[in-house]
Amino acid sequence: MKKSTVILLLFFTILTACSNLFNGAVLPNQCKKCDVVNLNTNKILFSNEGCGSQNTRLEEEAKVKAYDLSKSNNLCDLEVRCINWKKAPDPK
Repeated sequence: MKKSTVILLLFFTILTACSNLFNGAVLPNQCKKCDVVNLNTNKILFSNEGCGSQNTRLEEEAKVKAYDLSKSNNLCDLEVRCINWKKAPDPK
């Protein structure tokens, strides 16, 4: 691998780790759910959700899953739907 490619991969790895830490520390009650839906049947083919640091890159993961599922179907039949909400803080 070229040195510039290694540096770029290292940069993106650090950036992803920082976003996980940020979401976990600053936004622990921020939640997200993403579904891959077949538009013809309205059937949910894939679903993922998480709160805090677990909600990082959920939409991107759902889009990748939609692409993978489109290999047997038409990509135009699939849609990624995401919703965000805040959960009540844990009582201390």
